[in-house]
This record gives sequence, C-alpha cells and structure tokens, in this order.
Amino acid sequence: LSASDENSISRLADELLRAAVERDASDIHLEPLKDKMRVRFRQDGVLIHFQDFPKEIMPALTSRIKILCEVDITEKRRHQGGRFYFDFPGGHIDLRVSFYVTVHGEKIVMRLLNRKGVLLDIEDVGLSQRILTRFKQDALYLPSGVIIITGPTGSGKTTTVYSCINHINDPQTSIITAEEPVEYIIDGISQCSINPKINLTFEETLRHIVRQDPDVIVIGEIRDKFSAEVSVQAALTGHKVLTTFHTEDSIGGLVRLLNMNIEAFLISSTVVSVMAQRLLRKICPHCVTNYKPTPTELQRIGYSPNDIRNVEFRTGTGCGHCQYTGYKGRVGIFELLILDEMVRSAIIEQKTSQDIRKISIESTGLVTLLEDGLVKAAAGLTTIEEVLRSLPRLQKPRPLSELQRLLEG
Repeated sequence: LSASDENSISRLADELLRAAVERDASDIHLEPLKDKMRVRFRQDGVLIHFQDFPKEIMPALTSRIKILCEVDITEKRRHQGGRFYFDFPGGHIDLRVSFYVTVHGEKIVMRLLNRKGVLLDIEDVGLSQRILTRFKQDALYLPSGVIIITGPTGSGKTTTVYSCINHINDPQTSIITAEEPVEYIIDGISQCSINPKINLTFEETLRHIVRQDPDVIVIGEIRDKFSAEVSVQAALTGHKVLTTFHTEDSIGGLVRLLNMNIEAFLISSTVVSVMAQRLLRKICPHCVTNYKPTPTELQRIGYSPNDIRNVEFRTGTGCGHCQYTGYKGRVGIFELLILDEMVRSAIIEQKTSQDIRKISIESTGLVTLLEDGLVKAAAGLTTIEEVLRSLPRLQKPRPLSELQRLLEG
C-alpha cells in the first residue's frame, strides 16, 4: 500500500467502511500514534481493535476522507467536522465525521448513522411487560404532555423515540419533528433536519413548528433553556411532545429541567413521564455458560449470597461468533418514571433528587435501571459484569423475587 497511490488509498477507505458495516460498528476511529496508525471500531458500545497500518498512509487517507466530506484539505491545524454518504452493495450509510488535531496528526472519528434503518416496534425495544403497558397507557396514549427519553450518548434514545412515533403514527395524527440530523425516515411524518450552516437553526425551526398545527411534536433533544421552554409551552397548549435529554437517570431529567430555571409548577404540570435507558451487551448465544457472581460483585450490587440463592446467572466464554468477547448484540435496560400527584408535589416543593426517587419507588412503582438490569441478568440476557459496568448504583436494589413480580407481573 503506497501513500502516493490514490486508487489504493480510496480502496482502503472503502474497505474500512465496509468492514465497519459488516461488524455493525457505530463508530470508526482512525488514530495516528507515534509509530503507526491504529484503527478501532466501536461495536456494541465498546471499542475493539481492528488493525494497525503504517503511519505514512495517514495523511493521504485523511485527505481522501476530507474530500468526501467536502472540508478544507489544506487546514491541518484546526479541528473540523463534516459528513458524507457511502453507498455499498446492499445499502448506504450516512457518516458524520470529526477531524481532531493531536500531537501526532489528525485523529478521525466517523459515526455511522442510520446503519440499520430498521424501525423497531415499541413492543420490541426491550421494555418488560408491565413497564411497556404503563408507558403506553400513562404516557404515550395521553393527549398532551412532555415525554422525555433520557440517557448518555449511544444508549438507544433515538431508537426508542422513533419506535414511539412509529407506534402512534396514523392518518388522524399530525407529527412533526426537528432533529439534528434526521436518522430514520418515516412515512407520513414531517421531519426536519437542522442545518445551522444555512441558518436553519434549532431556534428558528422550533418557532415555526407550533404554527404547523401538529398533534405531536418531536424535538431531537432539549439542549438549552429555549428548547426546554418550547417543549413545556407546546405541552401547555395541548400538544404531545417527545424529546430526549442527557441525564444519568429518570429523576435526573426532572432535576436538570429545574436547574435550567424552568418554573417547578410548569414542569410538574406538563411532564407526564421520564424514561431513562441504557444498552447492555447481550451474552453470545454460542458460548453462553453458567456463572456464579464473585463476593466482590455481590457486594458492589448490594446483595448477599442468600439474595440470589435460586438464581442462575450466565456469561459468555468467547468464541468465533462474537470475536472472543463473549457478547453479541445488545439489550435495552429501562427505568420508567410516571409522574403522579406525590411526585408532582415533590417537584413543586423542590425536594432533593434522593427524596423524589424514594417517593417514586414507593408511590409509582419505579424500578431503577440497576434493578431492571439485574432482572435481565437473572434471565440470562446479560452479565453481572455489564450491569456493574454500565448502570448507576444509586441505592441498594430490592430482592430479585420482588423485582421480577414488579416487572413481569
């Protein structure tokens, strides 16, 4: 592979993209190190080493990707960002690219958007039976109010939002969105991709959205006081609003709105539900085996050996099917907060998040992320290790038998 040969560089770029698509990666990292260029893929939320290349090819590869993104190829001292489409046999993907200047040269990260293009039904997102029923009856089917889906980047929020819209999409309903960018295209919905470059900003779009006589408004994400106020106002005028937010858990979503200086009484009268979520890696079905949690693991969860007497946990030993990781695919973990009178009063009295959490567990049957994760680990879907790696441990979980009753009903 010579850095001077344009064809081989183009071919390499294509091969990397195709390899990432085959492995269903969400991001490609091209990293210049001191003596080589390292390529890693994020698969199922974890970075996995793919291959190393001689560092001499990095400048040519960088230029190739910059040309695809139509960004300035002469600028090597400042960070840049762009996007491009990649067509391959069997489909196309939309890539969002970031060029970041490091001491060894530019590091490139490409995020693969809409790589599946598969719209999940709300039934298939991974909510346990009772939570799903509650979410539909007490949030999704309500005529108005704000529904917030919250979690860190890559926790599957967008997928959940789309599955909700898909579920309530019918000829009698007008649904309109402001997204950055639109990731799935759904028939029968008016979707807008924000583009600040041409001054099609979030603010501008949100101003116009309410004049479009919508029933349901989808706001890609609440990112500042302005978008939070628009959401609340739209809910007050009788609209159903679906939006996402970056917070640790469901109560965090409410607290964050309070911290944005939105009036407590407005939050308590418009937000109908906050759902926090995470994606945990699923155990590979080809190398699954029984597993006994170590005393340290139990201690970190807050359980005694007695608490898991009759429970079979599992893990993956690693095989050719899962690239020796022991995991294949992912499963959603959820925490659903439905605001009832007790929670609404707690917000108005501006109680601490700990108090609100306690009230939610007692009065609305809230099951925490950690608890949902433990039930799914006990069902052999994921491992204790994944639960400990990814879920917030804010308080001691209740006994498994009680949780299984609360979730499965």
